[in-house]
Amino acid sequence: MKDTFDNILKAIGSARRIGVTSHARPDGDAVGSAVAMGMMIQEKGKEVAVINSDPVPESLKFLPGAELIKKPEKGGEFDLVIILDSADKVRVGKDFWEAVEGLKLLINIDHHVSNTCYADVNYVDADSPATGQIVYQLAKYAGWSITPDVAKNLYAAISTDTGGFRYPSTSAETMRIAGELIEIGVDVGDINQRLYENYPRRRVEMLQYLLEGMEISEDGRFASVELPRIVSEQLNLQTGDTEGAIDTIRSIDSVIVAVLFEELSDGMIRVSSRSKNKKYSVGDICAEFGGGGHTLAAGARLAGPIESARVEFMSRVAEHMSPK
Repeated sequence: MKDTFDNILKAIGSARRIGVTSHARPDGDAVGSAVAMGMMIQEKGKEVAVINSDPVPESLKFLPGAELIKKPEKGGEFDLVIILDSADKVRVGKDFWEAVEGLKLLINIDHHVSNTCYADVNYVDADSPATGQIVYQLAKYAGWSITPDVAKNLYAAISTDTGGFRYPSTSAETMRIAGELIEIGVDVGDINQRLYENYPRRRVEMLQYLLEGMEISEDGRFASVELPRIVSEQLNLQTGDTEGAIDTIRSIDSVIVAVLFEELSDGMIRVSSRSKNKKYSVGDICAEFGGGGHTLAAGARLAGPIESARVEFMSRVAEHMSPK
């Protein structure tokens, strides 16, 4: 379901104070899209607040304007709020909704096929590999100025959600956009090093733990790892440290489906899943557990303990991948 860019621009034009947010535990697409959108709207003379229920991950704080993202504060009054990269209202976080009570108008811009179209204006393009790509297309359509700082955020958004332009969702249009962002002022070597070669030691130690506990099916086609809360605390893991960890497991040549189970502070188990083959949709499996996402990348939250959640979810993976 898609409203039009004209619907979005009309709403922005009519608003005075605008809030821009994305899902809690923001990743590169969430941070880059929100900061880029906030910067561009601010340049149009609007009063803008970029907010998120969780802080910017340490690995993304180098992005220009990342410091604009603040925690929600109760009593925030907005004429309009733009939510980016969030398939449903729950993912934005309870803190956000408590802070924006009495909201007049809500815009939802996203690329997840499982998006519930929960806003007044919904622009959901499931063919787009990243919300950052949609934000770029909106900016070009509107004739907004894309500064080097905005370009860096959009490049980071698109690059991280396409696995460094490796995932099948990466299109010729995606590569053209990346080229245009580079022409605007993105230093590819520098930004890629910061995104993919600048991890804290604790993250590498986490990967060591995950690999030591990895379980692979007898036929080698699916694998899983788990991260108990006590290990996260021992390693002092920060928001964002687990992003991309699943790709290490997925990179095994025989593995088609890889799953990471992470125990959260509230006892719930965050499930991150990846598939290499559209025949085996992790989006469908996650939907069975109340989650969602894409065919090749999806997530869900299960009740603990982590061991039973892992057994329950992986049994469904095995059923989906068994010969019919």
